Amino acid sequence: MFEVSRLALAGLLVALGACTSVPSATQADLEQEEAVLRALKSDTWPGLYAANDADGLAAFLADDFVLIGGGVRTRTDEVNWMRENSWDGPADFVFEVDDVIFLTPDSALVYGRGLSTRMAEDGTPCRHSYMSSNTLRRTDDGWHPVSSHVSDATCDPVALEE
Repeated sequence: MFEVSRLALAGLLVALGACTSVPSATQADLEQEEAVLRALKSDTWPGLYAANDADGLAAFLADDFVLIGGGVRTRTDEVNWMRENSWDGPADFVFEVDDVIFLTPDSALVYGRGLSTRMAEDGTPCRHSYMSSNTLRRTDDGWHPVSSHVSDATCDPVALEE
C-alpha cells in the first residue's frame, strides 16, 4: 500500500507539472535549460558512472537524493556502492531523453529510456532497456538529481554482428 501511494503521488506530480506553466521564464530560457537538463541526463550522469567517479557523483546528486527501482537507495548508498564497486556497464550504453517537464522554474522532471547491449542471465546477447524518470532541482551551483525511478527493465534477445 505504501509503494502504491508513492507511485500515485509521483503520477500526480507529473500531471500537475504538465498542467502548470512556469512563471517568469522566457521560451529561450526554457529551451536553454532543457538542453542543459538533457545533457545532464544523457552525458553527465552516465559519464560519472563510466568513469567510476564517486566524488563527482557525490557532488552531482542532491543530499536528499533517492533511487527507486528494485528497492530504495539513498545518495549515500549510491556513492558508497560506487566507491566499493567498479561500474562495468556496456560501452554502447545511451540514455535517450523523451521529454523535460518544468514543474517550477527550479525543478524539472526528465524521463526517457536507457539502452545497451548486454548478456542475459543465460549468457546470450540481448538488447537491454529500462525506463527512468528523474526529478532535478536547481540550486545556486546548478541542477542536481533529487530522485530517480527505474522500471520496465527488459533484455530482448539479439544476434550480435561478427
